[in-house]
Amino acid sequence: MKVIDVSLYGGKSIFGGRERPLEASVISCDKHESCSYYNNGQCLKMRSFLSPSCKYGDRTDIKGYTSRAKKYHEFKRKWESHEQYNKLKYPPKKLGLIDGEVVFPYPFVKITKSEEGKWAVKEPGFGSSIAFIPIEEFDINLINQICGYKPNALMGGEIKSYQDETVPLFLSHLKEVLPHLYEQVIKMNEDIVKNIDYKGREVLLSSLKPCVVEYRSKKYPKFNEKWHWDGELLHYKEGYVDKPRVVQMDEVISFQIKPKKDAVIKITSNDQVDEDTVFVD
Repeated sequence: MKVIDVSLYGGKSIFGGRERPLEASVISCDKHESCSYYNNGQCLKMRSFLSPSCKYGDRTDIKGYTSRAKKYHEFKRKWESHEQYNKLKYPPKKLGLIDGEVVFPYPFVKITKSEEGKWAVKEPGFGSSIAFIPIEEFDINLINQICGYKPNALMGGEIKSYQDETVPLFLSHLKEVLPHLYEQVIKMNEDIVKNIDYKGREVLLSSLKPCVVEYRSKKYPKFNEKWHWDGELLHYKEGYVDKPRVVQMDEVISFQIKPKKDAVIKITSNDQVDEDTVFVD
């Protein structure tokens, strides 16, 4: 199996407390070339607290040293110089496809296979909700179950966020990962996809058509910004910008930014999205 990522954990915490020895986590996989997560720079085998892991691949954790040890810097340099160092990150909860299997990792719902060989939706309980389903068995009937499901909270009552947030997110992921199934869903029930909402999702800025993009702060709206994206540069429209300090100034008249190629922004309007938009979440 090919090494696809090397990450370092441990060391001194920014919150203080006892220093933990560095630890190198080496992930190898022979399914990466047929993995939709890997194609987005992500991997389900990465460490993520209380998050489900991929059934494929292998992760080897190699214990190192604290900063007081003589071999600390040698160990650190060895893994930081690896060609796959920090190449991947843990993905968001998103539909995936790995070597002909659909990966379903959403909250508040669990998909299991009965003794009769049929997949069905059920309450997740306290276990992991991730499921690996052969693509030929991930059919319209199961998709309809997923979209129509209404989970119950432990204290009673429906978990409204599943229908309001999870189902629209799942459908938008279905459109990206399995477009042929998405088209079948539309033909059977056009109303089911009318409520797909892209707002809040992250995309590559370079994949957007010319439009107004924004930064919005929930706690500090005075820092909100609006920019016009022309396909190459961001042009300041209104809101907060960090002022140059060469002279005192009254207001910003013109301000342009050339973003990095992999710059990411959050969608603030569904009108920003078209068939060329590349999502990263």
